[in-house]
Amino acid sequence: MSIGSDARIDAEIQRVLGAIEQMLHEYEAWGERIKWGDVHFAFYSDLLDFCNFRMETAQDCLALIKAGRISGALGLNRSLLENYLLFALMCRGNKYYMLADCSSLTESEFKAKLKEEKEALKSAQEAGTATYLEVKKFPRAARHIMYVCEGLKDDSGESILVPVHYFEFRNFRPEVMRFRHDDYFEYYELEPDTKKILRQHQDRAARVYRFYLSYDSLIQCLELNGILDKAASLRVDAHYTFLGQFLHPTHDAARNLRANSNVHHGGTTVGARQPYSDEAILLSSLYLAHTVASFMREATNLLDAASDNYFSDTATGPLAIAADRTMRQFAYFWFIDNDPPPYNRWLHSIHHASDEEITAWGGYMGCPKESVSFDSSIFTSLKDALQGWNNARCGPYNPPF
Repeated sequence: MSIGSDARIDAEIQRVLGAIEQMLHEYEAWGERIKWGDVHFAFYSDLLDFCNFRMETAQDCLALIKAGRISGALGLNRSLLENYLLFALMCRGNKYYMLADCSSLTESEFKAKLKEEKEALKSAQEAGTATYLEVKKFPRAARHIMYVCEGLKDDSGESILVPVHYFEFRNFRPEVMRFRHDDYFEYYELEPDTKKILRQHQDRAARVYRFYLSYDSLIQCLELNGILDKAASLRVDAHYTFLGQFLHPTHDAARNLRANSNVHHGGTTVGARQPYSDEAILLSSLYLAHTVASFMREATNLLDAASDNYFSDTATGPLAIAADRTMRQFAYFWFIDNDPPPYNRWLHSIHHASDEEITAWGGYMGCPKESVSFDSSIFTSLKDALQGWNNARCGPYNPPF
């Protein structure tokens, strides 16, 4: 059944939704094809289990899109995006850091302490006894020293580096961080020593969340591990903020997705009388397609990099192909890891390139990807990219379908 009114866009929506369904189908069938090795390492099964529940969320998003609940689908996709950032760290975040809180020091004392720690690391590296990779100022909190370490070794004897986020996520309990026992019902009064221990647990949970599991800390750790560069981090920020509008109170966020959104009918209804625009339906579909494909890529790469002792056949081929095909087919939506689409190159060339540069590139498509800035007006940018345009200097831009 058609869910859009523009035949051209509706056909593309169906194509995107079909790609999502194909990836979910391949993912569900994947488990039966995997051949585990002689040694079971819970790390891999735990991460696949994490991914299983995220794919359930993806199916919920898909059902919302098909039901025409676009704002809800985008809000739920924000949760998927944040879970993907964590998943990437649990798969590839082999560097982690420990922090020393030096906030009690003056600024001059802190600088002296940091210099001392850097000199101590240099001496240890020269002696071959270093336990850290790097020592530097922590950029997200005042007067904290950051000690960068490499992975946690498993006990299998194969020196597998297990990302610290795998452990921090499994051990973190939000109720420990949020709830003070004195504020809620207890069957009996706790001893003072017990209360002190519980407060220590609460303080530690708060620090783990602040420095390892919060959104800002996830970005910090992704950059530390080279999973995101600065440009990719900025794209994540833009997508995270845009999708967050549909989770948190934001004026007119859902209304702006509707056709003729500036028309107010008054009275009451569920949502608005106007339907969601075709472009908004496509946008939600593209978000889900790219997020699911990103999960699939992480999961298949994780198993393919594993030792033969853990898997005799990872059987990743069909799923990896489906995810790669999705990313290539819908690369006109600029997500996190893909290159600038043609429209963004065309727009950059118009406003920021000289005639000589455009000629040297052989046209706007030759514009270096590093030069193209991400457009944070995500919905508007997509709508513009779906139209045909012309420019005297850069020539015509043709829509992706």
